[in-house]
Amino acid sequence: MKTRYSPSKISIFDNCRLAYKYQYIDGLKSEIESIENFRGNIVHKVLEKFYKLIKGGVIKPLEWVLSEYEELWNKNYTGSIKIVKKEFSPQDYFERGKQCLIDYYKRYTPFNQAKIVDTERMYYFDIEYNGATYSFCGKLDRLDWNDKTNTFEIHDYKVTSTLITQEEADSDWQLGIYYIALKERWPDINRVKLVWHSLLFNKEIVSYRENAQIDEFKKKIIEKVKEIESCTAFLPQRSTLCDWCDFQNICPLWKHPKAMEGLSVNEYKKDPGVKLVARYVELERIKNELKEKIQEIEKEQEEIKEAAIEFAEKENILVIDGPENQLKVEIKDEWLAPTKKENPQGWQNLRDLLKSEGKYEEVSTVNSKMIDYMIKYNKWPSAFIEKVKKFLNRRIKKSVRLIKK
Repeated sequence: MKTRYSPSKISIFDNCRLAYKYQYIDGLKSEIESIENFRGNIVHKVLEKFYKLIKGGVIKPLEWVLSEYEELWNKNYTGSIKIVKKEFSPQDYFERGKQCLIDYYKRYTPFNQAKIVDTERMYYFDIEYNGATYSFCGKLDRLDWNDKTNTFEIHDYKVTSTLITQEEADSDWQLGIYYIALKERWPDINRVKLVWHSLLFNKEIVSYRENAQIDEFKKKIIEKVKEIESCTAFLPQRSTLCDWCDFQNICPLWKHPKAMEGLSVNEYKKDPGVKLVARYVELERIKNELKEKIQEIEKEQEEIKEAAIEFAEKENILVIDGPENQLKVEIKDEWLAPTKKENPQGWQNLRDLLKSEGKYEEVSTVNSKMIDYMIKYNKWPSAFIEKVKKFLNRRIKKSVRLIKK
């Protein structure tokens, strides 16, 4: 069966590749619903019902909107809904969602800005690129037709604590993907208005997509799909989103910490992993104490070096004798090239000169980090990468570092 992609599916891949694998490759289902998602879904349902009535010519009062919100909340809320931010109660989330609807209603009354085409409509469409066809789907929160400007408007409700910036809106391709879907249904459209309603902030962010940008959208989207389909290393990505993830009990980043949460103090201290971390912390403390002592010693050594050089120059000698050892003073006449950080113009001018004289390769070296980067992120053609690999030695490097909870 051909894979069908959506903006949300691609977003999960970008946020955490392992979560993507768990959900879309392994077929694991998330059973946790966070209160943020719950509140967002309730707000979406209220606005969906409200705008369907507007489409039919009926504008309900604010009291109706709030009554619908409260009824849906009470009918669907359960104790299994996850609250990550323990400092807030379910009532706190309820009240803030309610205030979102109040602010929204007052902002857009009398709701005559445009004509409603669709609400919460799922779109299925294909994108053809370089002879290949890719399948997509996505749900529009609301699609309007503005007959005053002859423009389709794609509206997206955000009930999140993150406020999208204008720069992010202008470069966002996820809503832009729907422009392609609309273009299939209405080929004559040349421009689409994208509207993000950041409801917690009572703020509207607007961006436009033009017909001339279609090819650019397609290229970016297909590049992302190819990145997903060629991915072989589904590594976990630690972020603030982890607290809302349902796969923490099997995720390599969270499996052990989550298993430890249910233990008693004595059981916790006896755990082999906990013991390893405790000993590592103790050694880290000792090491830091030694570092401070070493720094003091090195500082005194530098002072002795300076005094030794001064003594050698004064006595016109190169070797200073001691009880069991000697200090040899070496004086080298060196030419140092300018660094890019300290003197970028001088650094560039020297490079240009070396290249113009055909001498650059004589003083340039192959950089392993750059080669590793080009291979890992497929910056070179695959055939060329295979040729390069024949000259390389592969090393698996393992390391441990201490992190705070």
